[in-house]
Amino acid sequence: MKAYIYCRVAHNDGFSLELQANELRRYAEQAGYTVVGIAAEYGSGVTLDRPALQEVTEAVLAGRVDVVLVNSFDRLGRDRSMTKQYIDLLTEHKVKLHCVRERLTIDSISFLPLEEFCATPSEGCKERGMCCQVR
Repeated sequence: MKAYIYCRVAHNDGFSLELQANELRRYAEQAGYTVVGIAAEYGSGVTLDRPALQEVTEAVLAGRVDVVLVNSFDRLGRDRSMTKQYIDLLTEHKVKLHCVRERLTIDSISFLPLEEFCATPSEGCKERGMCCQVR
């Protein structure tokens, strides 16, 4: 599988961005993925208009990636509808999103509004306002 790594932190603390990238590289290696790109940036997660995320998007649109790896779900974005919009873009191109920390692989089937899926949602689901079924 061809993987693209995406890392984001809000503020430069000198080590968190590199720590995310290293953790995701190790994960990809252990999973047998071929890393085709790494995009990392400092910035807010309240918009999809971010240079490194655009780099990932371009790879998705070009068909160069099967899975996008992120350290945690909230690295992609903080806004529920915006994040769903991005996941829709990924799944439209048959690309999965794998959130390593939460152990989630998200595609169009497993990304559902919380009220449509969970009878007893976890605290993580409540925080995100959505349910991500582990696949």
